[in-house]
Amino acid sequence: MRLHRIVTRMFHEGRPFLPGRAHELMNSYVHDVTGLYGLPPRPGYLSTRLNSYAEMAEAVVPELGPLPVPVDMFALATAVPDTDLVRSPTSLLADLLPGEPFPLGVTDQGVVAPFTALKILRTYGASTCVLMVMDQRSLPYDVAGSEEVVPLRDCAAGLVFTDGGDLAEGFEVRHWTEIPPERVAGLLAAELGGHTALVAGRGLAATLPNEFEHIRVAPPGLPCTGVWVALAAALPGWHRRRVAVADYDRTMGNLSICTLDTQGEA
Repeated sequence: MRLHRIVTRMFHEGRPFLPGRAHELMNSYVHDVTGLYGLPPRPGYLSTRLNSYAEMAEAVVPELGPLPVPVDMFALATAVPDTDLVRSPTSLLADLLPGEPFPLGVTDQGVVAPFTALKILRTYGASTCVLMVMDQRSLPYDVAGSEEVVPLRDCAAGLVFTDGGDLAEGFEVRHWTEIPPERVAGLLAAELGGHTALVAGRGLAATLPNEFEHIRVAPPGLPCTGVWVALAAALPGWHRRRVAVADYDRTMGNLSICTLDTQGEA
């Protein structure tokens, strides 16, 4: 896989929840779902403002262009469910992207969802594909787990891959499960070596190894998009470098590493 373009965007407070019948249906749905797990809905959540995944996708897709035609497939990766169920972001992306792309959605993977999505895209071997990663803070219930998995901002990252992309290539993904925190730094150092530049998710912030010369840490409050925001910021200065993008979910003990080779002049 070769990276053609990477775009990230932070969103402001967004719009209010839709009024009327949609408001009533959303309220009923949330109470039904949270009741199954004994969770109380967040007080006043229907009076907050939001950016739905569909709205974020609609805003970011034009920034990815001009896109090669056709896009063969795309994946949407998220750590938490969409707050607003009025429009499906996956269906919307299928309409917005050129061609008739095969859609994939990856969730229930915590912070490593984008890595799983990348591995699936790589397995299918599509000539042109898009990875869309999103975080959303306006949830109607409290998210359990460590602070690294709680979204505090609305953000989207879009990565476009083509056969001739000139930003980076490779994008090999490896996963480890049930890894205790005390093993993470040693595993990273053993797998990557000190000459690799590292983009680390917030789950790795407390366990970073000392062997790496160049380390970028993802900004807080962005469990899914943070490492890609950091990668997009670092790429212009990293030419002809071996780079690892990695994140660790302490709640589930999952570690994912994506290695890539940047292009451009050294």
